[in-house]
Amino acid sequence: MELSAVLFDLDGTVAETEDLHRKSFNESFREFSLDWFWDEAIYKELINIGGGKERIMYHIKKAWPEMLNYKNLSNYINSIHKVKNEIYEDYIIESEIETRTGVIRLMNELREKDVKIGIVSSTSEVNLMNLFKKGLKINPTKQFDLIAHGDCTKLKKPSPEIYEWALEKLQLPAEGCIAIEDSPRGLESAKGASLKTLITPSNFTKNESFKLADLVVSDLGEESKPFINISGNDFGFNFVTVELLEKISQA
Repeated sequence: MELSAVLFDLDGTVAETEDLHRKSFNESFREFSLDWFWDEAIYKELINIGGGKERIMYHIKKAWPEMLNYKNLSNYINSIHKVKNEIYEDYIIESEIETRTGVIRLMNELREKDVKIGIVSSTSEVNLMNLFKKGLKINPTKQFDLIAHGDCTKLKKPSPEIYEWALEKLQLPAEGCIAIEDSPRGLESAKGASLKTLITPSNFTKNESFKLADLVVSDLGEESKPFINISGNDFGFNFVTVELLEKISQA
């Protein structure tokens, strides 16, 4: 089957944003006078939890279980997360963040070949739009055929629900579609929806195991800056092209 669509995760895959999220969480905690600090080691564990509010709840259950008795805990978490998102917006404007190696080139090639391009992310709609419009200076509604964010489905990754939702909206079968992810929970989500999956580990996930992935490379690469093949069959390519994705899709 011909390659029909490529579905990109966002945070860590399109751009290295996870540390900006981490810093934003820590600043929001200070705003609420919470004696919490998520260092890189803690956040590497939290990366496997889909959704910001879900990460806060996970942290409470693990480190502050007495807070589970709070009557308005859900509203409290929502308030923290709202402030965190406002801080994150400031960070992406100030940081001059860029897309990862090869991302824009590959998207342009896919567009030229009439292959549909989607974003499938557990992040909130507001964070997604702010990153593209204010950080990366990309108009997402023009760039992508589909945008699936964390508010589109009840369950976050690693549930396959958001990929299943995306395929339904595109009216495409999983065969002929490929997911590009950076994390184990993203891989589990994509594979749960029967998608071939290419992994480009981020700074926070580079030491994780991706045994179920079809190909794991350092990044998408460029002709002048080849990727490093970590595992899987790259079919002799040294940067990710539409032709390589077609071979993975048909393998």
